Amino acid sequence: YHRGVFTTQSETKKLIRQTEEKLLDAEKYASLAQLYERAYPRQQFTSAWKGLLFDQFHDIMPGSGIAVNYLDARRDLENVDRVSDGILDDSIKEISGRIATHQRGTPLVVYNSLSWDRADVIEAEVQMSEPTPDVAIVDSMNHPASFQVLSNDRATHRLYFLLLANAPALGYATYFVQVAAKSVQQPSALKASSTELENEFLRVKVDPHTGCITSLYDKRNQQEAIAKSESDTGGPKDSPCANLLQTFVDKPKEYDAWNIDANFEDHYWSLDKADEVKLIESGPLRAVIRVKHHFQNSSFVQNITMYPSIARVDVNMQTDWKEKHILLKVAFPVTAHSDKATFEIPFGTIERPTTRNTPDEKAQFEIPALHWADLSDAQHGLSVLNESKYGYDAKGNVLRLTLLRSPTWPDAHADEGHHEFTYSLFPHSGTWRDAGTVRRGYELNYKLHALQIQNHTGSLPSVHSFVTIGSDNVVLTAMKWAEDEDALVLRFYEWAGKESDVSIHLPDGAESARETNLIERPTGEVSLKGGVVTVHTKPYEIKTVVVKFAASRQ
Repeated sequence: YHRGVFTTQSETKKLIRQTEEKLLDAEKYASLAQLYERAYPRQQFTSAWKGLLFDQFHDIMPGSGIAVNYLDARRDLENVDRVSDGILDDSIKEISGRIATHQRGTPLVVYNSLSWDRADVIEAEVQMSEPTPDVAIVDSMNHPASFQVLSNDRATHRLYFLLLANAPALGYATYFVQVAAKSVQQPSALKASSTELENEFLRVKVDPHTGCITSLYDKRNQQEAIAKSESDTGGPKDSPCANLLQTFVDKPKEYDAWNIDANFEDHYWSLDKADEVKLIESGPLRAVIRVKHHFQNSSFVQNITMYPSIARVDVNMQTDWKEKHILLKVAFPVTAHSDKATFEIPFGTIERPTTRNTPDEKAQFEIPALHWADLSDAQHGLSVLNESKYGYDAKGNVLRLTLLRSPTWPDAHADEGHHEFTYSLFPHSGTWRDAGTVRRGYELNYKLHALQIQNHTGSLPSVHSFVTIGSDNVVLTAMKWAEDEDALVLRFYEWAGKESDVSIHLPDGAESARETNLIERPTGEVSLKGGVVTVHTKPYEIKTVVVKFAASRQ
């Protein structure tokens, strides 16, 4: 009924998403630091979670409150963010101080909070001990790493760069920035021109006049992901046009901030004439085509970004939003056909129709989702990922992400101003299950953390995974210290609809384990052998395991 609340007051929603993720990461690293006898900051976590959850109260997170609500919410959420940052930094420093980093060069430790190995391009900074006109970056095995220098401050010796980092599951990898006689770049599969981006996996074409993505070609399966629109309101029917911004008159009959009405498509504009299409960056690790548009009083910048070794396309969007009663969406007509699209929800997914044949289907014109939505058939499809949005729609072969609204009641200036956010395109073979879209959504949202440390000896190796999970159909969503006992809590869920025995490789020193409910009350024993706990898991089940460790791990 209240479909507008998926989008209204989007900056508050973005802050809530970011603080949720940062708190969960802080809990994971603080739990690991506790295993090395750094006190777990339980009171700080309790206070921070209360502050965050207060702002998920009706009408704050839904966006249906008066203007002052969101000033208070920003203050509260920024305080939670500061607390999370402090705990995260202290915990990572505790762990980093135990890593053996006696290799030549300035050590940079890259942390991964997710429960699988991953690679991504990150921005990082180190301060060298001397001027460094040229550098090399190697991993702990002294193998050259791919990097791209962004700036080199000769006065402070600060080096800013992109790094293609590989980090193991819930663990870290160490890289070393070295002074070099000559900077040598690793071969890159990334290519760019004024209207095309290409890497090992994907090729993107952008129309220089419309700014539309006219082709998103998956080189792995030789499939085109983008098609002409087959919907009356999803873009042009005579040519492919994806990443298409669309604006709609958004005047619900009642409850302005709360609602989007079913007839929202009656009056709309497709922004298919670009003010500018320009290649603004072309390096070995990042290439960016910038597309600019305007509508009435608002302006939009879409930075279409590609990296080597990453099978997704990121779109970083900035907008100066000055509208009243206008709804903004971005549309993706796809080659895949299905009568249902899939949307991620907490600990699972839902399917909703792409057809509008019955009153029930016509009522499902705006769908809530978390990290992603997907439209695919048995052969291939497209997942549209996001880092801060919650509303989608799917109609015919068009999948759309809802970006902004502009109601005038009860806040007369809701969402006006500057916004910046990122969404991503992930074309794939098979279904979203086959492609692992769940993992790609988490990777966009949960960033790798990089920290410069000193050279020193240590008891931990230069690359290490604290927790690994043997099944690729589960996600470890939380790892924290128990509320009422000296024990580690791990919580995961099954997302693919497969019953299985899930094996979790635990940190050293695990002595006993048991299964509990969500409030950490025991429900049964689980097998623990050789540091591996095995938990029988049913389809879509949420599981919680509590593990006790030996007293000291110094």
